[in-house]
Parts: sequence; C-alpha cells; structure tokens
Amino acid sequence: MNTYLWIVIACGFGAALLALLAIKQQKKSLGGRSLRSGSGTAFLIFLYTVLSRYRFSRSILYYIRKRLEFYTHFDELAVRKKTVVVFLVTAAFFTVSLFLFWLMTRDALMLLILALILFFLADTIIDIFVSNIHVKLLKQQLVYHELLRHKYYELKSVEDANYEACEALNKRGLFEIYLQAERIGDILSGADQEKGLEHYYEVAPNKYLKLLAAMMHITREYGDTQKDGGSVFIRGIGHLSSEIRADVFKRERLRFALRSLNVISLLPIFLIKPLRQWAGNSFTPLNNFYNSRAGIILGIGTVIAAFGSYIALRRIQRFDGPEKTYGERKSLEGRIYEMGIVYRIVDRLVPGDYTMKKAELESLIKGSVSGINIQILYTRRVIIGLMAFILGLILFIGLNLNNSYHILYVPEIPKGYLGGRLSDSEYEKLQEITDLDRKVLIKVNKKPDAVLIREALAEEGIRDKAPQDLAVSRIIEKCHRLSYCKFKWYELLLCILLLLLGYQIPVLSLRFLKSVRRIDMEEEAAQFQTIILMLKDMSRIHVEEILEWMEMFSVQFKEPIQKCLANFSSGSKEALDQLKEDVSFAPLVGIIENLQLANEELGVQKAFEELEDEMRYNQEKRKALNERIVESKKNLGNMVGFMPVYSLIALYLIIPMIVTGLQSIATFYEQISGF
Repeated sequence: MNTYLWIVIACGFGAALLALLAIKQQKKSLGGRSLRSGSGTAFLIFLYTVLSRYRFSRSILYYIRKRLEFYTHFDELAVRKKTVVVFLVTAAFFTVSLFLFWLMTRDALMLLILALILFFLADTIIDIFVSNIHVKLLKQQLVYHELLRHKYYELKSVEDANYEACEALNKRGLFEIYLQAERIGDILSGADQEKGLEHYYEVAPNKYLKLLAAMMHITREYGDTQKDGGSVFIRGIGHLSSEIRADVFKRERLRFALRSLNVISLLPIFLIKPLRQWAGNSFTPLNNFYNSRAGIILGIGTVIAAFGSYIALRRIQRFDGPEKTYGERKSLEGRIYEMGIVYRIVDRLVPGDYTMKKAELESLIKGSVSGINIQILYTRRVIIGLMAFILGLILFIGLNLNNSYHILYVPEIPKGYLGGRLSDSEYEKLQEITDLDRKVLIKVNKKPDAVLIREALAEEGIRDKAPQDLAVSRIIEKCHRLSYCKFKWYELLLCILLLLLGYQIPVLSLRFLKSVRRIDMEEEAAQFQTIILMLKDMSRIHVEEILEWMEMFSVQFKEPIQKCLANFSSGSKEALDQLKEDVSFAPLVGIIENLQLANEELGVQKAFEELEDEMRYNQEKRKALNERIVESKKNLGNMVGFMPVYSLIALYLIIPMIVTGLQSIATFYEQISGF
C-alpha cells in the first residue's frame, strides 16, 4: 500500500507542477510584444500531442476542447494551449483531492463516492474557466468598443478604425478580443464579405460580437447615417456597450450570490458517515436503524437529493443557451436511438402527429431551449426508466442480502435498551450470542423447528432449560426474519413504480429548465428593443433585416423567429401573425405588432420612434429587470442548494432519532407492563 501511496503522491504533485508551469507559461506568452509568440507554446502543444495518443485522455481533451472552442474556433494553437491548461489543472485537483481524502478516511466506499463527486466538480471547474473567459472577453470587448469609437472619429472609416484598434489591442496584450477584432477585419477586407459574415456567425463566441460585425459591415457597405448631429454607428456601439455592461453586471452578481453553493449541495454526502458514527456512538439503537432498510433508503435519498440539487444548480447558474457542437459526433442518446431495436420501441412510444400530447411535448422542448427533438426525449425517458428499474432491483436485492448478513453476523442491541454506547464487555457478550445463533441456524438449515434447535443448542453445550428456552425463542424469531429476506412481489411493484418515475424525470427536467429559462425571456425581449434602437436609423434597414438581427441575437425565441424568416418571403403579414401566435409572450408581442406597422405603412423609424422617447424609462426598467432576474435566480439557487443539507438533517438525523426513540420507549413500557 505504501508503494501505491507514493505513486499517487508523485502523480498528484507532478500534475500540480505541470499545471502551474502551464499557467505560468500561458501568462508569459500573453505578456510579450506579440500575442502569437511565447516560449510556453511548444511545451503546451507537445503535451497536447502526447495526451492525444491515449484514448482516455483524448476523450477528456475532446470534451474540454469542445467547451473552449467558442472563443478561438479559428485559432488552433490557442485552442490546444487552453485545453491543456484546463486539463492539467483539473487533473491536479482531482488527484490531490483523492489522495488527501484517502489519507484522512482510509474508506474505499467513501473514496469511490468522492471520485464520483469530483467527476461532477471537474465539470464545474471547466465551467468556471469558460465563464471567466466569457466575462473576460466581454470586458475586453468594452475596451475594443472604446478604441473603435475613438479611431472612427479620427479616420471616418470602419475598416481603418478596426485596423488601428487591432494594433492597440495587440500592444495592450488583450489576446482574446484581439483575435476577434482581427477576424472581423479580415471579413471587412475580404472579397466575399457576406460569406465571411455567415461563417463568423457560426463561430463567434458571443452574440454581441455578431451584432458588432454585422453593424460594421452595414456601415462599410452603405455608409454612416447622421442623426441629431451624431453618428448612428457610434450611437449603436454605445447601445451595444450598455448591453454588455448589463450582462457583465448580471453574471458577476449571480456568481457572487451563488458562490460555493455547488460545494454546499454536495457536502452532505461527506457528512453522512461522520454523522452516522456520532449518532450511533451517542445512542446505540440508532446503529440498528441506520443498518435497516429504512436507514439505507434514507441515506440513498440524501445522496440522490445532493446530486439532483447539484445538477439543478448548474442549470440555474448557466446564462447561455445549449452549447454549439462542432463536428459530426452525435450525442449518446442519438447513437442509442439509431440501434436496431431501440428506434422501433421509441417510435412506438412517441405520440402520433397532430395529437395534443405531441404538441405539448414539442412546446416544452422549445420552451426549455434544450436543443433536442422528441425522439431523443423519448430515448432518454426509456434509458432513465430502465436504469431506475435495474437500480431498484439491485437496491431491493442488496437490502435483502444486507438484512440477512446483519441477522447472522451483527450483534443486536437488546429491545428497550435506552443507554448510550455499549461497553466492550457488553459488546463481546452480544457477539458471542450472535455467533452461537449463527452456528445453530446453519445446523438446522434456518428452519424454525424447536426440536432441532434444542438439539443443536445441546451440542453447543447449552442444556439448562431457562437459557435454552430463551435461545430457542430468539433463534426462531431470527428464522422468521430470515424467511422475509427474499425478493417479494411488492418489491417488484416498487421497481415498476421506479421505472415510471424514471420515465417522467426527463420531462420534469425540461419543465424545470423551462421555468428557469422563462426568467431570461423578459430580458431578451428588452434586448430586442436595444437592437431596434441600433438599427432603426441605419440606411436601407427593413423589417426582414431586423428579424434577421433578432434571430442572430436570440436564444429563447430563436426557433419561432427562424420559422418567421423562412415564411417571410411567402407572405410577410402571415409570417408575423404566426410569429405572434408562436411566442405568445406579452413583451415580445408588442415588438412584433410594431414590426407589423413598420412592414405595412409607417416604416421602421416611425413605428419605433417611441423607443427613443422612452429611452431613460427603459434604462431604469432594464436595471430593475436585471435586479429581479438576479434575485429570482438567487432565491431559487439558495433553495435548491441548501435542500441536501435540510435533507441530511431531517432524513438522516431527526427522523431516525424520533423513530428509534419511540420504538425504544414503546418496548421499555411493554417490558414494564409485563412485570
């Protein structure tokens, strides 16, 4: 064992050292004169190549890379460097945590649980990296906007202003936004700007850069418009900067409000064993409860509550929509669905076309912005339902085996015992009784036959009538209890019930996600007003182009807007009417009605002229809205995050104490009444 411990120590410190070196080299590479140079690049790329040779590490690298490609999708070196840094930091954290926990507990089961928890926390660490890069990029984009505004005032050319801003960003060492500005510059100077923009929309790290690129393209193509003595392009940059500041404020406030809740939600899993030991040592009958069916089920319920709360917290903390996937790799459910027998089963379960059930589920999928279809949803329902059924079978079979083991091998506390901890001599005496009972039970083949039991007791040297009668009644009771340690019909019914519950979990998850997403719908509708403010005074702007910008910016309403754009050429009035019916969200319906007016007779400027008049009011309204969104998510996150702690206290401490105390008192009164 010492050899393995030294190996773990060496691996942990080696991974930590590599992670520190990687971070140090990454910082050095960003501090030089050129953002594309750095002495650590070759080292990080070499590590990436080595790790890619092995299947396990390659799969982890692929997962991390997929999460990081959002901001440097067109810079392979940057993607590889950042992927290796995140991999090394996560591996160091994972290895060192396992090693320290093993030194403290020396418990293989708890170590396995910790490994499972760290698997979840590793994903959280990656999320923290990605979130930090998001916020960092947004803050750098504000600097980019300021430089662009100053250079545009000087040069009066979007392309030249962007080139000068790129040079300034390079000198300041703002690596992330420099890559984006350089890419936008390549699009503006390219031969086919429309194609370049379409490609950039697919890989842009955030919606604000998409809007900026499109706004710069329109200004370069059609020229700037002057209104009230000011530039419409500069005014648009100002509106975009205001949106970014509001987004950064909201992200940082929510991150501060929900800090440490991920750890708190998983903390009860670590406290189950210490709490059980403390309670059992303080009040010995509690050990019997914790080893019983009810105790084990309550413990499993606490663990499930912890993991469920953690997953729900991750959903609450996420601002962005479903992640974009690059490449042709399909999801696990998609690959399972394509198996021969699975898709036949799933297709039979999926509701028929034009049914209320299918329409309701499709509406739920769209409202949750989950990025799946109804076939994947039903595949997920079948998988989770079958897993719940199999886990139920394993649970009940394991509970029966556990009960048999405790009846045969574990000393039982005398009924009515109200003391604290047993002394060593008392425990040894109970162990001797348990060993004797087990020998007799094995000899009589666990049959409740008093004659056979007396013969077996006589062979063990117990011939006096009083001790023999006491032992016979005790062993017969154990025989009856052992006969119940079999898989029973009602346990099969419970397994079927678990299957039905598991079958409903994906739908319940989508409902929860939809409720969380609804909090963001108001904000997105308000952001559409800002987009219209940016666009309404630009040259040659029309309703269809505004819808294209809204679709490019949208997360919550993307699908109905895409549907409207697809039908717009066939009939603009009908397409807008259908959009209003599809979204059925009051703040957005008002915007759509104004778009209908602009499309028919008034024009974009007149249809939305009240937006400028109400600008100050809208700004205050947006500020209050952001506060309300943060407060709503904070309250929901606190409720979900502390639920496992409440479950631990209620299910694993208060209920066992009450039940065990009442049972002991009832037995004590029975003994008193017997005298």
